[in-house]
Amino acid sequence: MCREIHKGIASLPTMVNATSIARGTRCVSFQLYRTLMWRALRSVVVLISASVSFSNGAVAQQSEQNLPQSLQPSAGRVQPIYEKLTDKDLALPEHPDRKPIDPEKTKPKASQPDREKRKTPEARPIRKTDQRVPGRPSRNLNAPSSAAELRQDQEEAMSDEESEDEEPSEDEEAGDQLPKRMLGLIPREIYNGGITFEAVYTGETFTKAKGGIVPNRRTSYRSNLDLVAIADTAKLGLWDKGRFFVYGQNLTGGIISPDYVGETQLFSNIDSTVAPGVRPYFTAVSEYWYEQYWMDDIFSVRVGKQDTNAIFALTDLGGEFVNSSFGAPPPIPMPTFPSSTLGLSTFVKLTDSATLGFGIFDGTAADGPQGVRWGFDTLGRNGAFSIYQAEFKPQFGLEAELPTTVRVGMWHHSNKNVWSEITASPNPITFSQNYGFFLTGDQMLWKENGAQDEQGFGIFGQYFSTPADRNAVSQYVGSGLVYKGFLPGRDDDVFGVGMGRVLFGNPYRQTEALSGTRVAHNETVIETFYKYLVGPRLCLQPDIQYFARPSGQYKDALLAGMRFELVF
Repeated sequence: MCREIHKGIASLPTMVNATSIARGTRCVSFQLYRTLMWRALRSVVVLISASVSFSNGAVAQQSEQNLPQSLQPSAGRVQPIYEKLTDKDLALPEHPDRKPIDPEKTKPKASQPDREKRKTPEARPIRKTDQRVPGRPSRNLNAPSSAAELRQDQEEAMSDEESEDEEPSEDEEAGDQLPKRMLGLIPREIYNGGITFEAVYTGETFTKAKGGIVPNRRTSYRSNLDLVAIADTAKLGLWDKGRFFVYGQNLTGGIISPDYVGETQLFSNIDSTVAPGVRPYFTAVSEYWYEQYWMDDIFSVRVGKQDTNAIFALTDLGGEFVNSSFGAPPPIPMPTFPSSTLGLSTFVKLTDSATLGFGIFDGTAADGPQGVRWGFDTLGRNGAFSIYQAEFKPQFGLEAELPTTVRVGMWHHSNKNVWSEITASPNPITFSQNYGFFLTGDQMLWKENGAQDEQGFGIFGQYFSTPADRNAVSQYVGSGLVYKGFLPGRDDDVFGVGMGRVLFGNPYRQTEALSGTRVAHNETVIETFYKYLVGPRLCLQPDIQYFARPSGQYKDALLAGMRFELVF
C-alpha cells in the first residue's frame, strides 16, 4: 500500500504542465485532491481484500477439519466448503439456556389448512338433562343465552383447539351424537343456532292383562308427536336472554282407561281421557310463549300459552315414568296436558339455592276443551288459576355431588259456581274457590364416580292435599327410586320403580255409598320400568303397572306394555 502511495506522489510533477499552471492555482489544487482520493480509495480496497482472503483461508482450514469423511476435499484440489454441506453437517452453537427447537413447529403452515377440523363452540344444551317428557317438552329448559356467554363459548372453543392429529372422543367414535339434519332433510338449527328444532315421536302399546272394569283382555296402541321450535334472541343477534317457544302436538291412537281399566291415576301420561267424553286424539299448538331473563338470570318472566306442570309442582326424577300421577297428580286442577292455557309466570332467584315462583293462568282445567284452540276462546270465562312455589336446591355429599330439590307451595282456583259441596244433602253449598297445598322432593343418594358422573340412583316423593268437601280425591302421596346405569356397560339406561296412591275423601265415599257404589279408601299403583337406550335417536321402555282397587271400586288390574321414543 505504501508503494502505491509513493508512486502516486512521484507522478505528480508530470501531471502539472504549462496549461494547468496558466489556469491557476485553484485548478491545480482540485486535480491534485481528486487524484489523491482516487489513489487512497484503491489502496483501501486492496487492503480489505487481502484481509478477507486471509480470514476465509483460516475458516476453511478449520471447517475442513470438522467435515465428515464423505465431504473431505480430495488431494490436490481446493473444494469450496459450501459445495456439499448440509444443515445437518453444521450445527448451530449451543446455548446453556436455549431450549431445543422442534422442527415440526417451525414449518410454515398453509392458511387454515384444517378448516373442516377446527373446533367450533359446542351448542349450549336446551335442557338441563337429557330427559324428555312426552307432551311436556318445556320441562327442564336451560336459561337463554347472552352475547357475553356466546363470546365466552367462542373463546373457550378457540383455546381448546387441538392439532390435526387430534383423536376423536369415545362419544364421537361411537356415534353418540344426533345427526345435524332431521330425517336427513331438515336442519336441527339455523342462523348459527339461533333457531333450533326438535321432533320426537312417542309410541306405546299396552295390554290390560286382567282386572279392571271388564274381565276382557284389551290391547291398544297410542302415539304422540312433539314438534318444537325455539328461537334464542342473543344467538339471532337481537337482545340478550330472550327466548320464543312454539310447541305443536299430534295425539292419536286407541284408549283403554275409561272403558276397560277405570283408574283415577291414568296409566299413561299421553292419555288425554282425563274426564268422560273428552277427545282421545287431537292436533294443536299446545304451547307458544315468550320468556325473558334479567339481572344475571335472577328474574324471569314467561307469558303466553303454557303448561303449568312444566315449571310448577313437579318432580325431576318422576318424569321417567309412564304413569301420569308421577308427573301431574290428580288433586290439582291445573291447566296442563292435554289443555294448556294462556298465562303469566315469573321466578325470582333469592340465592343460588332458593327461588320463588308465581303464576296466574286462565282457569280452564285440563278436562276442558282440547284440540285446535289457541286459548283466547276461554280466557276469563272459567276464573283464574294461580300458583305459588318456593324451590330449594341444597347440595349434599363430601364433594357436593348429591343434589336435592324441594318444592313447596299452594294453588288457588277462583272459578265460581263450579265447586259444589260433596254431600248427600239436597241443598249442597256452592263454593266460589278451590285451593290446595303441595310438597315435592328429589334427592340423589349415590353417584358411582363422583360429582361429575350422572350414574347413580336417587329417590323422589310428592304429597298433595285439597279440601275433601269439594274434591273427590283429597290427598295424594307418591314416591319412587330411579337408577341410571343400573347394569354394567349400560351407563345411560334407566331403571325405576314407583308407587302412587290417591286417597278419596270421606264425603265422596259416603255419597257414593248412598247411591249403591262402595268406594275403597284409596287407589294404589305400582310401576316398574327399564329404559333401554338403543342409540341417540331411539330408546325402548318396557313397563309393568299394577293397580290395586282402580278408582276404589274395580278389580285389581295388571297392565304391561312397551313404549319407545324416536328422535328425528
